[in-house]
Amino acid sequence: MRTAFQIYDSNNDGFISNGDLFNILKVLVGDNLTDIQIQQLVDRSIIMADKDLDGKLSYEEFSEFCKDMKIEEMFSMKIF
Repeated sequence: MRTAFQIYDSNNDGFISNGDLFNILKVLVGDNLTDIQIQQLVDRSIIMADKDLDGKLSYEEFSEFCKDMKIEEMFSMKIF
């Protein structure tokens, strides 16, 4: 779980921000979605997982959001 979090936390600040998540999703989906569609997924995911409402995901929030997922699901569109 920690490794997955570190991959999503692309700027290494200890949180998954809106920008971090957008960048990773852009790599995962390539040209299959528009930037607007990716941003909508990012916004929806942050809203669902951000329990303290600070606009970013801590390791604890990410872990809770992904707790029932297999590792391969964390790097697929199934996470969203």
